[in-house]
Amino acid sequence: MDLKSLHLAVSESISRLDFGSIWPGFEPLRFALYDEDKCFFGGKYIEKTDAFCANTSIVYEGEQIAIWKMTEDIPLPVLTSKMVHEMFHGYQGLKGWSCWPNELEALFRYEYDAENLSLKMRENRLLLSLMDSFDSDAFRELLSLRRLRSERFPYAFGYELKTEEIEGTANYVEWQVLKQLDTGKAKELADRMRAVMTKPEQLFPIRISCYYTGALMANALIRAGLYDFGTAGRPVLEPLLRDAVPASGIYPDKESRLQEVSEAVSAFRAKTEEIIQGALEKNEIVLTGPLELVYVNIYDARCLNGYLTSTFFLMYRDGEGQKLLQGNFVIRMRDGKTIDAVYRW
Repeated sequence: MDLKSLHLAVSESISRLDFGSIWPGFEPLRFALYDEDKCFFGGKYIEKTDAFCANTSIVYEGEQIAIWKMTEDIPLPVLTSKMVHEMFHGYQGLKGWSCWPNELEALFRYEYDAENLSLKMRENRLLLSLMDSFDSDAFRELLSLRRLRSERFPYAFGYELKTEEIEGTANYVEWQVLKQLDTGKAKELADRMRAVMTKPEQLFPIRISCYYTGALMANALIRAGLYDFGTAGRPVLEPLLRDAVPASGIYPDKESRLQEVSEAVSAFRAKTEEIIQGALEKNEIVLTGPLELVYVNIYDARCLNGYLTSTFFLMYRDGEGQKLLQGNFVIRMRDGKTIDAVYRW
């Protein structure tokens, strides 16, 4: 793959964007494109270090940059939007956003409660109704449902809220980029949100669904003139929720929705058990502990009965320092920080 030519094309695409209309105060960062063998940054190929892992924003030689790993051909407008998404994470870090969730803690603590998630499905329908135009009644019901969930399921709601604030706003930015570069691709993203957010099975893992709910929540707040960009970086919904009246928890098709979500929770758990059991039966142990867990690919990680799953990579620390292991793994944990054994998945 010609990373140099692709980097130039993305750079030119980014230069056409009106960043101020995407998010006030947001400006582009420099970025790197890399693959399994090469890394292009700053007009030249550079040595790829372990810092170049996944798609994110990192500090490279004292500079906050965005990085994207090329594993397949992506349409230029989409790749540009993804890169700006990662730039926005860099912007969040530079601006000191304080609402980053504790992802590893949440892997162990977040509970997939059917009642919480069925209420969330009702919220999703309201968010979709607010996608194209603002309706005060729908928005008021949305806040009431969120107030109810914040009281009944404080840890789960708090984690979702922080993830929406970080990833959802970045996804909102990605959406706005597509609107400037390719209206067809922007419509595809909107249509994907409409399709995904009405299906209970798409709530899992919960972190992924928060990309869309957060983007649509930002969209609704901005359309209502209620998003305070001056306080961005602290969950801006909290003041609104304090003024909202908690919903009764009664909504159309509640019982059928609750049943559907309960079945989806069971299916997600069963799939997680299948992944773990398959790795244990294969018994290809690549690491044995005790080792310190540093990070997993949190995007689609799962946790069940003391086991974690991680796709693409695992970061750990031994007596020699921090190390990166590439691949898909099932990790048997001794506790929330200590790896007992790692199985290839």
